[in-house]
This record gives sequence, structure tokens and C-alpha cells, in this order.
Amino acid sequence: MTLPEQLIVFPGAKIDGRRVRVEREPGTGQVYGVGGFLSGPLRGAPEEAAYEFLSANQRLFKSNPDLLRELQVEQVSRSPAGYHVVFQQVHEGLPVEEAKISVHMTRDKRIHSAYSRLRPKVANLDIRSMARDGIDQNEAICIALDSVKVDEALAQAARAEQVIVAEKEPTVAWKVSISTQEPALEWIVWVDALSGNVLRQRQVTME
Repeated sequence: MTLPEQLIVFPGAKIDGRRVRVEREPGTGQVYGVGGFLSGPLRGAPEEAAYEFLSANQRLFKSNPDLLRELQVEQVSRSPAGYHVVFQQVHEGLPVEEAKISVHMTRDKRIHSAYSRLRPKVANLDIRSMARDGIDQNEAICIALDSVKVDEALAQAARAEQVIVAEKEPTVAWKVSISTQEPALEWIVWVDALSGNVLRQRQVTME
């Protein structure tokens, strides 16, 4: 197997064609995942070891120092196999939807895989100016409620938070959560914070 020249491995790594896998996006060939023993035991907490690996491999995942500084630890979990660290991409205080990077390691903190869904194009944008003079939170909730045609009693008041949607061109959106009591359903509706258009919606059955 030919390994990406951008891949930086650490002392103690076990690298050969049988032990390493590289996963790429169809069409673009961009690396989104690597697996194999890519380091020996690393020092520090699991999130520190994971961040050290990501910093060394920023070229591999098309990231940069500014983007890495905005990563926030979303979850650190432990399993019989070791530790699993998930970072959420955040820009100017707003989470980027579905933009996460995970690093997995053994119990002695040897990195054995990493998977990236980061959105590098977001890193240099002036996000706040993109939604200036747009709709507010209450308007977004009204638009979302109208879009899903909720007739049942709400389980709780609808909630909204601003996020970045970066499917094609990055967009600031209100992410509205709506839940009903009977039947127990939940909708997530993304409303463009500038135009008020519904970008997408998803229904989740709670039972």
C-alpha cells in the first residue's frame, strides 16, 4: 500500500501495507480516515494525545492551525479497546454541523485510527457578517413550526441555536428542535439565518 506523503507517524508506529489502511472520499481522493498503529504510547490525557496527533497531521486532513485551535472536545469515552476522543469543529463560537474528527487509541494511548469530517472552507469566513440583518430566534422558530405543520401539543417549548451548515457554500442557520408529546416525535429544522428559507428538516421517532 502507498501511504499518503502527508501522513506523520510517531515513534513506535508499526507501518506496513498489511497494518495500515487509508480511506478516501470517492471522486476527490481526499483522505478522511487512517487506521493502523500510528504511534507508540503517548503521554498526557487522551484528548491531549489526540490533539498532538491531529496537529502533526493537519496537512493530511486539510486542516490548519487556526482550524485546530477552534476544535472543541465533544466527548472522551473509554471502551475495553481503549479511548475514543471526538472533537467538534467550531468557528466564531458556532458549531459546524456534522463537522467532527475522531481519534481512537489503545488503553496505553497508541493511536490506531482517526476519521475526519472537518470543513476547512469555514475557517477563514466572517460568519457573523453573513447573517447580519437576518431573522432572529423567534422568527426562526415560527418558520420551523409552520414548515412541519405541528398540530399536537408540544412536549416542551421549541428551541433554537445558531449553527453553520457547510454542505455546499457555508451558511449560518438556526437549528430548531421541536418535540411533541403524543405521538412522541421530534423534528430538527434548519432555517437560513439570513433569508429565512428552510434548508432541510429531519423527523425522529422518540418511541
